[in-house]
Amino acid sequence: MTTAPPTDPSRRGLLKGMVYCAAASAAATLPGRSQAATAALTAEALGPSLLLIRGAGANVVVLKSPEGLTFIDGGLAAHAPAVLRLARRHFATDAVHRLVNTHWHPEHVGLNDTLGKAGVRIVAHENTKLWLGTTVERELDRTFVRPLPPHALPNATTYTEDEFAAGDEVVHYGYLPQAHTDGDLYVHLREANVLVTGGVLAGNGWTIVDTVTGGWINGLVAGQRTLLQRCNTDTRIVSCRGERVLTRKDLEDERAMLAKLSEQLGKMLRAGFGPADVLAAAPAKEYEPRYGDATEFLTESFRSLWGHMAPDA
Repeated sequence: MTTAPPTDPSRRGLLKGMVYCAAASAAATLPGRSQAATAALTAEALGPSLLLIRGAGANVVVLKSPEGLTFIDGGLAAHAPAVLRLARRHFATDAVHRLVNTHWHPEHVGLNDTLGKAGVRIVAHENTKLWLGTTVERELDRTFVRPLPPHALPNATTYTEDEFAAGDEVVHYGYLPQAHTDGDLYVHLREANVLVTGGVLAGNGWTIVDTVTGGWINGLVAGQRTLLQRCNTDTRIVSCRGERVLTRKDLEDERAMLAKLSEQLGKMLRAGFGPADVLAAAPAKEYEPRYGDATEFLTESFRSLWGHMAPDA
């Protein structure tokens, strides 16, 4: 039997359809993304004490301070040894201070097992801890994401926001309710003026909501609006998988596009459209040259409205 964290049952019961959960293997798939375990890691210095690692399944940000290394997300478990080697070699230290999980998907929590065994403090939203502690069924192919062992679960959770010091840097993190999932955190490095978005901004295509674990399109729009409030024109934005560091203008453009499509999808739902009708109407056609095929985005975004806007919701 599949178990799930306690959330609003009136909404949870209506979230039907495919369950988008990543398999815990190296060939895991997630909404909008497939990542091979053999991908080469690359690193980009964002400052003397800040490193961005790509190619691990999701972008990993590493901050060096006198207390040790702080990792924001961890990539897939298959890449954990390589991520740790790269970061430790770059900064010439083995000490680890903190690990932050921006949400529960496996390509963000691949360091949890190794660092949890070492007693590292793991920061996350409480819902992320709950998802990581349960089995999630992927109904499409009847595969399962198994719970992490107790030592790998987050041990410093929040329901809202908090922060910690890492040398002279203030690492502030906050909740983005029911956006990509129901446990998303952003992370803002105040002194460096770097904003890490987790899954709320994909960065290299459509940002897909995980309907089964509490994400929905209007929450995604609201989450990106919150991100805009956390940054200025000089902020460097690290998205989930993007191949470049983004700007506030990039985020503004995506939020405006998502808000427009969210409004259109809401109107279609109220007009009695089904998923096939939405795809036939192709409301995202003008954006596909930039973001790619919109089928998965439209399907999951439309389904995500059912538990919030359906007449009996």
